[in-house]
Amino acid sequence: MTDLHTHILPGMGDGAKTTEDSLMLLRLQRDQGVDTVVLTPHFYRDRERPKTFFQRREEALTRLDEAIELLPEEERRSLPRRIPGAEVAWRPNLSDWEELPRFCIGNTQNLLLELPFTPWNDQMLHQIYDMVGRTGVLPVIAHLERYLKIQRPELIRDVLSLDVPVQISSDCFLHPLTRGTGLKMLKRGQAHLLASDCHNATTRKPNLAMALAVVEKKLGAECVQNLTACADELAGD
Repeated sequence: MTDLHTHILPGMGDGAKTTEDSLMLLRLQRDQGVDTVVLTPHFYRDRERPKTFFQRREEALTRLDEAIELLPEEERRSLPRRIPGAEVAWRPNLSDWEELPRFCIGNTQNLLLELPFTPWNDQMLHQIYDMVGRTGVLPVIAHLERYLKIQRPELIRDVLSLDVPVQISSDCFLHPLTRGTGLKMLKRGQAHLLASDCHNATTRKPNLAMALAVVEKKLGAECVQNLTACADELAGD
């Protein structure tokens, strides 16, 4: 089982702060049956240069790998496999970035894309559509459920019509007020995978297995199989 959206890398923003935090999150993932995690720290082009981000990410990966190497062999082998990636915040010139493929998940052409919380417009939608044709990069829309109440319904429908993968967060299925919305999106084929978007071990902890249990109870095992297969495929498995 793959968790495609996590903030486990230490010191990369609002996720894990230390390698101990990262190890705790990896253990929680393992205990839920997650065997692969994609490490997707935030990237904001208006705050940081790509070169600086890639250097910080490499240093964080090294620190985490070194911490894991100090663990007993049995525990090292039990922890989920780790694939580098990024959660890239939308910018109007995104398709023109020379470095765009380096933000993709592992060795794939799949990019976890965070859309803006400011009002969307037709230009943004056209550029997302254009990205695939011009660059070969496939955008994976992160946590779409967060935009449902703040963006115009017709623009939400336009995003859903782009025929790109849509991720929704596990938390959506663990709260009574949002569970129905998430289930409707799955039943209508408007979302294709779940991910935890975990940041820490308390308020935003790994919870993918719990969310999938809710989905299986409400929509059946086949739906869960489709969701997990999509995540595995996008991670390059």
